[in-house]
Amino acid sequence: MRLRFIPMILLAATAFLNAQVAPTGTNAETELAANQSQEYILKDIVVDGVKRYTPAQILRFTGLVKGEKLEIPGQRVSNAIKKLWETQAFSKVEVYIQDVEGQNVVLQFSLQDLKELGEVKFTGRGIGKSKNEKLIKDNNLKPGTKINNNLVSSLQNKIPQEYIAKGFADAKINIIEKPNEKDPNLVDWTIEVAKGKKVKIDQIRFEGNTAVSDRKLRKKGFKDTKQKRFIVGIFKTSKFVQDKYEEDKKNLINYYNSLGFRDATIVSDSVTRSKKGYDINIKLNEGKKYYIGDITFIGNTTFTTEFLQRVLGYKKGDIYDAVGFNKKVGDDGGKEDDSDIKSIYMNNGFLFSTVTPIEKSVKGDSVNLEIRISEGEKATWNRVTWSGNTTTHDHVILRALRTKPGSLFAKTDIKRTYFELAGMQFFDPQQIGTDVKPNPQDNTVNMHWTLVEKGSSQVQLQAGYGGGSFIGTLGLTFNNFSLKNFLKFKDFKPVPQGDGQTLSLQAQAGQYFTNYGISFTEPWIFGTRPTALSVGLNYSNVNYSMSTGDQKMDIFSATVGLTRMLKWPDDYFSLYTGIQFQSYKFSNYPFYFGDALEYYGNTKSFSFNLGLSRNSAGLDPVFPTYGSNVEASVKFTPPYSWFENKDYATMSVLEKYKWMEFYKVKLKADIYNEVIGKLVLRTTGEMGFLNGYTKELGPPPFERYYVGGVGLFNGRYDGRELVPLRGYENASSTGFSPSSTYDITPYGGATIYNRFSAELRYPISMNQTAKIFVLSFVEGGNAWNSFGSYNPFKLKRSAGFGIRVSMSAFGLIGFDFAYGFDKTLGSSDPSGWQQHFLMNQPL
Repeated sequence: MRLRFIPMILLAATAFLNAQVAPTGTNAETELAANQSQEYILKDIVVDGVKRYTPAQILRFTGLVKGEKLEIPGQRVSNAIKKLWETQAFSKVEVYIQDVEGQNVVLQFSLQDLKELGEVKFTGRGIGKSKNEKLIKDNNLKPGTKINNNLVSSLQNKIPQEYIAKGFADAKINIIEKPNEKDPNLVDWTIEVAKGKKVKIDQIRFEGNTAVSDRKLRKKGFKDTKQKRFIVGIFKTSKFVQDKYEEDKKNLINYYNSLGFRDATIVSDSVTRSKKGYDINIKLNEGKKYYIGDITFIGNTTFTTEFLQRVLGYKKGDIYDAVGFNKKVGDDGGKEDDSDIKSIYMNNGFLFSTVTPIEKSVKGDSVNLEIRISEGEKATWNRVTWSGNTTTHDHVILRALRTKPGSLFAKTDIKRTYFELAGMQFFDPQQIGTDVKPNPQDNTVNMHWTLVEKGSSQVQLQAGYGGGSFIGTLGLTFNNFSLKNFLKFKDFKPVPQGDGQTLSLQAQAGQYFTNYGISFTEPWIFGTRPTALSVGLNYSNVNYSMSTGDQKMDIFSATVGLTRMLKWPDDYFSLYTGIQFQSYKFSNYPFYFGDALEYYGNTKSFSFNLGLSRNSAGLDPVFPTYGSNVEASVKFTPPYSWFENKDYATMSVLEKYKWMEFYKVKLKADIYNEVIGKLVLRTTGEMGFLNGYTKELGPPPFERYYVGGVGLFNGRYDGRELVPLRGYENASSTGFSPSSTYDITPYGGATIYNRFSAELRYPISMNQTAKIFVLSFVEGGNAWNSFGSYNPFKLKRSAGFGIRVSMSAFGLIGFDFAYGFDKTLGSSDPSGWQQHFLMNQPL
């Protein structure tokens, strides 16, 4: 008997599919036809409604085999339908009996392909080209993507949530679908994003608080949930995000706990919405204030109770600050500076130690506390490995590791190694990964460092513009050079690399000068401790065309120095010692030697350089977020006049200054602090002074300070140092020269300067391709010719904003707009707006 398209539903299969297989919200039905459950032999299948798959492929998807026995309805057919749904390739799956001949059956699979995406475009307020591309990428909406209900539901939830988190509480999307003009199998989407108006928090009210004011609770308790106010709009936007609100309720109780109110609770809270925004009402029960009673330590054998008490810092009678107390113990994440008891143990090898604070008893308003310590055995580093260094040689990484096999475990070793690897600038600091695997069985720790190399060599384009002048540098800097492989041409990529050395070749030019330099640095000269050897040669030529003839000056200098890392006061300190020879030859070029003006001659200097610095700014050298960089340096020549019995009154000017003598002192500090979120405050203070050893000679005409602009060609042009001060033209704040000129004159310059700056920085992108951050700043500085005229409070002030972009191939590029509020020398008007462009300048 032959039956065609018998329309009877297999109820068992349908019930199974509706309960477990069919996607939520689809219109698909699963239909099978038969009079009753019977056993058949599958002769064949036919497929209609799909074009992408052949019947043989559909058969493989189902798991059915021609010639097998099937019960209809039965489990094998149900499983076949389930497998077709699980491919997520169909929007409809229906199965019919097409033909029955005796015991043989032919099944018809009526399927419908899922639609696939063609072009996708997001529209709406604030969505430009870059935002459109980002939304497509973040949601993986590439052409050919299958359109199913999961995809649609995900978009309808994810995209509005992004805007809701920014305060747009009514954000929603609308997907408009139309056929693709080029391919009928594809559909195009236009996704309209309606973010609506930003809904702020109008009022945050508290009830039941008597010990702490509403204002204090809003400020200290709620860190991310802020009531709308003008000042809030500057530093943190007012918006309501449910997850942040729940977290802030915990912060509120933690704040009470930090004040001694250990029993404080939120009795009830409500969030309502009005035309003005959200209203939050919180009812509190503060409880009473508690104080610390007796503090006892149990289990400590390595450190004395007196020492641990000093580390803890809390004593009997203090307010019971439960939050701060737990941090100092180390039980609640510890202190960021590792000054808690748990960190003290971990930095002395006790990785597996436990330090647990216990409220032993409460008597009246006093809480007796017990700190239980289980020290355990000391742990050592066992296997330390790394990966990702395709260019940098292993020994360069090995010498930077503090996590050395066999050494005692210390938590600070991980932080310091991270700092050292990031400071090399061979690896992307944002992608340095750690995998720490403790082994309690044998008290060892395995460690793996994951590194991602970035371009370390640069075609250096260093330039700056300010005050109508442009100075540029073209050079090659190889920051991961290998001198020992210099003659091994097979290692040229384009030069031998991998040993962490630096080779720099530079050619610099401005309107009136040219400068050529070569320098080489070996960061680990002796192999056992980080001691850097640096050598450099430099030649400068200055040529002014004047009505009186060409003014020329040639400067040659050679420098050798050693920078050695110290162990005391700590190993962030380093000491630089160096010597420098300089020769100046000038022709028709005016210089003031004391009170005498000379146009022709030459002079030399042989100086010693000492510098003590401490650099703990990290982790990313391009965008430090914490720490500081402090420098103190002195440059001095031998005091020839002290040992030579000369009558300077009878000597010619050039004889007096045949060998220059002077001393020069500089102090500088950069400090970095995270303010709110990713916002970083950089504060800078610096000063310097120059003088001679005797009144008869005074300070030399070279090596002077010029304040203003962006500090271009620092220290190379007649040995001068240009100190940056945005908002003013180059060198416009320099002290008066005897000729009363104030611009960059050969006989200008100052002997004393100071500068102060406060800069707020915010990162836009910190990926390897380009690191971008914006900044705003206020700063002030000035220069003087003697201590008699020195006034550190009489500054040239400025304020402005700018942007920095760091790319591995070109270094740091920046642009600043700055307004100078004060008059410059020779001008009766404020400096006003100035634009400053810079590349690879340390501003």
